[in-house]
Amino acid sequence: MKRYLTIPILLSLALTACTSDESPSSAPPETAAHAAHLTAGGAAGPESLGTVTDMSLYNLESDWKTQAGESIRLVNLKGKVQIVAMVYTSCTYACPRIVADLKRIETSLEKVKRQDVGIVLVTMDPANDTPAQLKTFAAANKLEADRWVLLTGEDAAIQELAVLLNMKYKKAPNGDIAHSNIISVLNANGEIIHQQEGLGVEPDETVKAIEGLLL
Repeated sequence: MKRYLTIPILLSLALTACTSDESPSSAPPETAAHAAHLTAGGAAGPESLGTVTDMSLYNLESDWKTQAGESIRLVNLKGKVQIVAMVYTSCTYACPRIVADLKRIETSLEKVKRQDVGIVLVTMDPANDTPAQLKTFAAANKLEADRWVLLTGEDAAIQELAVLLNMKYKKAPNGDIAHSNIISVLNANGEIIHQQEGLGVEPDETVKAIEGLLL
């Protein structure tokens, strides 16, 4: 049986289609948070399965596939600060901008600290975003495999994670997905400590939140 979290979530965020425009905005930290380390074999060893709080996303027991075809659970990300966003690879407007915002955050970190931070992209379109497609997307966007993990899973798992990330999305008949645009920072135990909402947002507060976890 899958274990579900009981985190109170505000679901009042507006959706943005990938062909529309949105004014930049930023969101304050929502909760305290932990984040993640992907183990070499894609499986968590006993040392990485330490106690996490009820606020941790790593309580979720859903199964995921990486762009390399590895099977993992979110707890495999434990032990490292993680920056998490939801996208889909056929998106032509908002998602490329989210990736650009993530790269901007990444390059704003000191090089030595960059190695202690992972970036996780979760697809909202598992029917089309297979591990092979995610791998192609990662290569096309020059996402370094040592820091970027792209995940796909079952619809139910993706929907559950989206709720916990305050993400809303809705699929249109033509395949487009209208969605909110949120970048979340998790601490080493998978708790959300900061969220950045909008596109083209100045990353100063997000970078400050990340660096605060690395001190």
